Amino acid sequence: MSPGGELLETLEITGKQDEFISFQTNYRSPRVTLTTNSTLLFQSRKQFEALLARSGLVIREVFGDWDAAPFNPARSREIISIAEIAG
Repeated sequence: MSPGGELLETLEITGKQDEFISFQTNYRSPRVTLTTNSTLLFQSRKQFEALLARSGLVIREVFGDWDAAPFNPARSREIISIAEIAG
């Protein structure tokens, strides 16, 4: 709980074009509402690994969340990669 009471976070998808997702996040407390707008590029694992390879990196491990769960394309909300310089 924040010093001013409860904090409520909401997220609304505001647009989608190709691999880009735009969204608005609101943080509401009894005293103030903060709003942020973001656009992120969501690539597939294959696209991401190709980008790393072109940058001279090689993937060593891939996880599907910050607890190091295995990556599952159908369920994972994250692609967390451990990479190192190739060679």
